[in-house]
Amino acid sequence: MKRIGLVACAAILIGLAWMAGADDRPTGWTEVVSGVWVSTGTPCGYALISGKKAMLIDAPVSTVGLKAEVAGCLITHHHADTLAALGSIPARAPKASAPWLTPDGIAAYWKAQFPLRNSRTAYLVMTKAPPKIAFDIEDGKAITWEGWTITPIAAPGHSPDHFAYMVQREGGPRILFAGDALVASGKLWSPYTTDWDHWTDVGLRPTEETLRKLAGLKADVVLPAHGSPIGRELRPVDVKHALETTADAVKETGYLKSYERYTRERRKDPPRYAFLAREQAGSNGSKPWSKISPNLWLTGNTYVLASKDGPVLVVDPWSPHSDKQIPKLLADEKLGKPEVVLCSHAHFDHYDGAYVMADKPQVWALSQVADPIEQPARLRAPFLDARPLKVARRFEDGQTATWREYTFKFHFLPGQTLFTMGVETTIDGKRCLFTADNFFHHELYSGTGGWMGLNRSGPGLYERSARKVLSIAPDWVLAEHGSAMEFNAEDFRRRVEWAQEAGKRADALCVSGDHRNDWSPHSVRIEPLVQTGKLDGEIVVENALPRARKLRVWIPGGPSWNVEVGPNATLRRKVEWKPETPGIFRVWAVEGETLTPGDAFVAIR
Repeated sequence: MKRIGLVACAAILIGLAWMAGADDRPTGWTEVVSGVWVSTGTPCGYALISGKKAMLIDAPVSTVGLKAEVAGCLITHHHADTLAALGSIPARAPKASAPWLTPDGIAAYWKAQFPLRNSRTAYLVMTKAPPKIAFDIEDGKAITWEGWTITPIAAPGHSPDHFAYMVQREGGPRILFAGDALVASGKLWSPYTTDWDHWTDVGLRPTEETLRKLAGLKADVVLPAHGSPIGRELRPVDVKHALETTADAVKETGYLKSYERYTRERRKDPPRYAFLAREQAGSNGSKPWSKISPNLWLTGNTYVLASKDGPVLVVDPWSPHSDKQIPKLLADEKLGKPEVVLCSHAHFDHYDGAYVMADKPQVWALSQVADPIEQPARLRAPFLDARPLKVARRFEDGQTATWREYTFKFHFLPGQTLFTMGVETTIDGKRCLFTADNFFHHELYSGTGGWMGLNRSGPGLYERSARKVLSIAPDWVLAEHGSAMEFNAEDFRRRVEWAQEAGKRADALCVSGDHRNDWSPHSVRIEPLVQTGKLDGEIVVENALPRARKLRVWIPGGPSWNVEVGPNATLRRKVEWKPETPGIFRVWAVEGETLTPGDAFVAIR
């Protein structure tokens, strides 16, 4: 599919079907605190009751059975699961929610998803704006309603626009509606939503700050959208302890997003190992080439390897800089034409130069890398180019190939993203390993390319790949972004230990106890992501847990499927459906009475 096709697709898809009825679980309502009612299942809705009137806090499910007339709804944040049954109920939302709940904001969001060119994205965005919504909720500006005093509290973390509400009637308990700020003591719901970018703790920091802020409010009871009431016996010490414990857990997980902090501050005395071209550290390919060895050059992301006969091999050409830099190097050094391009991983800044190279060299890649760059409309992933890139030769983990006098061994080397390869070879007498964006010198960035659920990455993948680097024990680690460096075994042993510790901390934050399950928006999905005319693809359900799972998967207004997937297994099932009109359709999955934490959708143009 051409770039213009995907852009046109996005333009078609922004006037889309309302998602009311996304959650059709049977709903009951019970009183949880005097005057406050809660719906069954999760996420749950809450209602303040005064006589025969009700004010909702979020609207994830039907109000049938509430036995009160709904006067309005106060929204905690923009996520579709919390607003699935809002419909035409008059609602008030934080001003910060406007980018994801106004018609223009929603249109702009979905247009940017096909393909997603960066990692700074939102999650669980609705496909159409609610018809009756005002963006007038302000931090600390109290609302009075039927004897209740409602104080909005800016509480970013789970989403940038997240709010909580402190609610009280005269003489009654202080009730904190926490939305998705936490589930229970030490637990977060869908923690991937705190990944505000692909390599830092930029979302976990405000999550921690919010939890400490809420802990200082002296609430008597906390009512989360996911999870049971906290402090239901009206003992404020329980509330404070739960919030502070969760803040401590978030802080530690965020700290361990950085290998640089771990090795320098926690382990102390990091091993010394040199950059091979320090002047390139953090560069974008606009600097003059650095000559690492007689036949190897580096600028930014891009390596050029020369053969004894003159032709060259290029690793990760990045446009626009490669467009000028490669021809200049070839002319200056009197080298031959590029014959092969290696794409280390499926981020456009590591392969989009291949589209414009005049000599049209063959592209080689590991199968896991080739899939998303050849079929960018198949998967939801950040940093993809809309233009399919033809891969001439695909390789499997451990396979070898020769080019000129060089022999390459290809390795599956996930870390920053699942779609990554390592390439082992000998250059000018040095045993080299190209490692993509996984491992940087600890003095560059955070020492790694970071991990996030959207990028299908995590600590366990880093541990696996660091162990592989240790087993190869190259002389040089040819990392990207100017981070070519000497190999140091102690450094990589520390990377294994860092990944193990980060994985344990991430697991502890998750409701399931396994970050591979909860920290992924992709555990339930439909492939291809973008389809033409009708749905004709596969439901994919990944189960990282050691138990079998039974789920019901459905598209609102469309089909429903019951699926069962075994422990530590992935299920694929062929599905077909033709909607009445094109659109973006959310894909929901429920286990028991609980929606899964994933963020799935399919676009049909």
